[in-house]
Amino acid sequence: MKTLMILTLLTSTFSAFGAQKMVFLVEGPDGRHVGSSLDYKNFKFETKGENWHLYPAISTDASSIAYVQGTGPRDLGLVVETNGNKEIFGDKTFQLQPRFAKNNKLVFFSKLIDGNNKIVKYDLESIRKTASFKLVNGNKHYDVSPELVTESVGFFPAPFMDGEKIIYQRNTDKLREIVILNLLDNKEEVIDEGMAPSLSKDERYVAYTKKHNDNWDIYVYDLLEKTIKKVTSNSERDFSPSFDIDNTLIYTSDRLENGIFSIYSQSYASWSSTREEEKLLISKEGVSFYAPRVSGESSISIKDMPVMPGTTRSSFGAIEHKGRIYAVGGHQGAEHTYPPESFTARVTYYDIAKGKWFNTAPRLHKAHGFQLAAYGDYIYAFGGFAYEESTNPKWKSISVVERFNIRTQKWEIVGHMPRNRSSNVVVTVNSKAYLIGGWDATPKFDNDYDGTFHSEIDVFDFVTQKFSTLSEKLPVKRRAFSAFEKDGLIYLAGGISEGASHFNLLDHFTRFDPVTKTFKEMPALPFATFAPAAGALNNKAFIFGGMFKLGDWNYEYISHIYEYDFNTQKWMHTGRYLKEEKGFSQVVRYNNSLGVLGGHSYQNNSDMPVDSFELFKIK
Repeated sequence: MKTLMILTLLTSTFSAFGAQKMVFLVEGPDGRHVGSSLDYKNFKFETKGENWHLYPAISTDASSIAYVQGTGPRDLGLVVETNGNKEIFGDKTFQLQPRFAKNNKLVFFSKLIDGNNKIVKYDLESIRKTASFKLVNGNKHYDVSPELVTESVGFFPAPFMDGEKIIYQRNTDKLREIVILNLLDNKEEVIDEGMAPSLSKDERYVAYTKKHNDNWDIYVYDLLEKTIKKVTSNSERDFSPSFDIDNTLIYTSDRLENGIFSIYSQSYASWSSTREEEKLLISKEGVSFYAPRVSGESSISIKDMPVMPGTTRSSFGAIEHKGRIYAVGGHQGAEHTYPPESFTARVTYYDIAKGKWFNTAPRLHKAHGFQLAAYGDYIYAFGGFAYEESTNPKWKSISVVERFNIRTQKWEIVGHMPRNRSSNVVVTVNSKAYLIGGWDATPKFDNDYDGTFHSEIDVFDFVTQKFSTLSEKLPVKRRAFSAFEKDGLIYLAGGISEGASHFNLLDHFTRFDPVTKTFKEMPALPFATFAPAAGALNNKAFIFGGMFKLGDWNYEYISHIYEYDFNTQKWMHTGRYLKEEKGFSQVVRYNNSLGVLGGHSYQNNSDMPVDSFELFKIK
């Protein structure tokens, strides 16, 4: 049954998302302008004057808005405004509907070319670095031409964050279709008839408007399940849907005043179960609001740091200790290829005070898939995945424990773990390091790719320099997962369950109490994943990237950043993204921030580690 609730206390509904900013087109007595709202009730104008200002988009961090500006429909120029500073790109013509991608480094839009509108894009980062500009009324004007994206007639581009796929409205002589276009191979897939598509922050859902039985309503297509839901049924017109970070639908309708559009919302719980429990957000008599767009969490800051030096690598050990971030060992090369040269013992560190990377003495064993711990003047490296000529396949897990003296910058062997172990986590609580999960990859026979998964929890005491093994065991064996410590408790996220000849991804978020030696399953991750990165800030946990399953033997890395609130015990998307789609990144904590280092990516048709270092913090 459909209900309409006029929102009187928006703070109760949107308090969790107060760091999101919404922009939209406002049309009324004051002209056609860009408006914005932080509380989803009141609004202000972002533009003024006699010019038209149409179809705003907002960046993930809410720092930039893009829109078209001009005196009329054939005189529209693309404007990107960042913290009050305007940049103008290209010429003026009939162009509409800009949308950001690739963490606001790309902008897609629809432009009139040879008599028809087509989807085009600008690489804003490249233009700003290489193109000259003129100052026009104090604003930078780049005289550049966009790159053509579609040959077909196209409107309303909705790019995926990587900029390698878009969803758009394709117009033919008879139809308006919602189409997914893969820009890497130019393959297209038609979802449905319809207009004005928009992609959810988690890139799972496509919302669009469609005319059926002479009525315009909102529909949602599930990219995973390949299903379509009709989520509004009002007899008036429902247009221009969008999503916030919690998959709440936000759209416009003229149901209050014929021909005058207001902004409405419908929670995920409502539209996913077709309850149609709608809420009126923004309305003003005689004024229309169109095309709402919502940022990600603006309270999050993500900053590019100096990249990791040398040959790119993934699956290295990383830790912050006494003002330095250490990166040890790692895998150099394409995924699932392990020639001798792909294993490295290289050690670099980032000096936080100096803001630079330095090389230091290599580890004694070339390996990857291991973790580090720090205590006193030492960095400890536990085991790892190493090359082995005598086995088939040519690899093994090792048990050696090495120690690096941060003063003398020398390595030494201090002992062996109770078992060969790699692809596990190491988490320090007080004066002990807990080694959890992982496997012994050493082949037991020819063509043994499954290895031996570990349920045993080994504990290394930094004071006595000895191991012990707990009687309690890991409830579900796993490897290629992530972990962090918070308030003396250890949290485990994601991973692969036992078996390697197939992928069984886990959505488990598990807490281990080292004092009571008990496990507790927390609310599951938003999706099953392996090789994510994880860390905690304030009273929240964050999951960075990882691998996502699309279907049988079809997997991809993602750039998404999710957060878990320990107060509400709920997960949600932040609407923010890493600079690459990747897994096997490492997270270190320092100065109330999280550093996300390296990882492995398929982006731009690659299959290689990346050298990025991003600093993540809450403002």
